[in-house]
Amino acid sequence: MAVGHKTWTVLSHQPIEVLTPNVWRVEGRLNASNTRVMTLIRLRDGRILIHNAVALDEPSMARIDGWGEVSTILVPNRFHRMDAHIMRTRYPRAKVFAPSGALAPAAKATAIDGAYSDVPTDDTVYVRDLDGIRKREGVVVARSPDGATAVFCDTLLNLPQLKGLMGMMLHPTGTLSVPRPTSLLFAKDRGALRADLERIASEEGLVRVIPGHGAVVSTDAPRRLREAAGRL
Repeated sequence: MAVGHKTWTVLSHQPIEVLTPNVWRVEGRLNASNTRVMTLIRLRDGRILIHNAVALDEPSMARIDGWGEVSTILVPNRFHRMDAHIMRTRYPRAKVFAPSGALAPAAKATAIDGAYSDVPTDDTVYVRDLDGIRKREGVVVARSPDGATAVFCDTLLNLPQLKGLMGMMLHPTGTLSVPRPTSLLFAKDRGALRADLERIASEEGLVRVIPGHGAVVSTDAPRRLREAAGRL
């Protein structure tokens, strides 16, 4: 993927989806076969944390601005950095963070203010690196009145059943899963990653998993996450 856009560039995207009063999601499209997901989390004081920045049309951006002040932008891994620079330019007061194992590639897209351990949050949100994948990606967990939401990037996908080359590359599809590139190429310790996903599945009140690509899991989220971990 290119290091990133230098000017505000809006690609095709869906409307903002309000999952809970403090968690919004937007699915964007890079091309005919590839999508990406931006998640926005509002802290108690109105600050907004953006996970995986995606430039939206002006009515959608105005809606975000009316919701609160963007204070934190998370670059989720070395690949999802396309809009990090332009989002930071739009919100110059915001700080940008990346997983500790992805700081150098993230910095090629925009200035980075720190690792996930440095992200300022409150008692409703935590951000940390995932175990077992060389700290190249992390997880965000947000608490809402209806329970907890776990936000991932390429560690977890929930794509429809795919055939052919893409189906082979991203196996297994048709379910929430750790895709083949993550399990074979990025997971230094699959046992540690499995155990970490199981810990997240045991998060008190977990009701929702937002994967990096594909549909939100909002039914039996703990069970579905444990099943994905068990296939590692």
